Amino acid sequence: MNDVWALIPVKSLERSKSRLNSVLNPQECAMLSRAMFMDVLDALNDAEGISNIAVLTNDEDVAGLASQLGHLVIADQSEGELCDGLNAAAKQLAELGADGVLILPGDLPTVTAADIESLLAKHEGGLSLCPAIRDGGTNALLCSPPDALPFQFGQDSARKHLELAEISGIKTNRLPMHAFFRDIDTPEDLSWLARQGVGGNTSRFLQRSGINARLKPGLSGASA
Repeated sequence: MNDVWALIPVKSLERSKSRLNSVLNPQECAMLSRAMFMDVLDALNDAEGISNIAVLTNDEDVAGLASQLGHLVIADQSEGELCDGLNAAAKQLAELGADGVLILPGDLPTVTAADIESLLAKHEGGLSLCPAIRDGGTNALLCSPPDALPFQFGQDSARKHLELAEISGIKTNRLPMHAFFRDIDTPEDLSWLARQGVGGNTSRFLQRSGINARLKPGLSGASA
């Protein structure tokens, strides 16, 4: 594929990561979400094979940041229905001439350009997806053409995506790639992330904010 767009859906930062409220305050949740989003953007920018990046959001700060960096901003008019927003965005990208779309969440800060390039190399057309380590979710989805099928994001979405693609006669490829296993939703995820010491923007934020030290005192001296 010559023209693969990345598509990142981003919720309102002010209401992001509510499942972390037991360990972070709302401002910290918003700042963490922003840092993780920036790390995903950095990985996509550096990945060979990604021609353009689009951000699906209704958050003004996210939209302004993405636009400033030269990315396409697609206004999310789905009123909170993620799949509806992604379906509309994929259709728009197809109309722009995209051969395929790679949908990544904005909370995979440990993913690197090399991981993305490996995923692209394994794609053989149709639908390729990387399942989440828990809840059966989908943490990376590569589809060509972009609007080949209606998306099924949510709990157990990996199975639903694969089954729908097979019923529709679309070639499928389930890729259990370790790099895409874990998005950051729960306090356990955050503790795991703090121990990784990767994801430049996110790692620096966790260190400088003191969150590393709060999660585990031994992390206070971790490299930033």
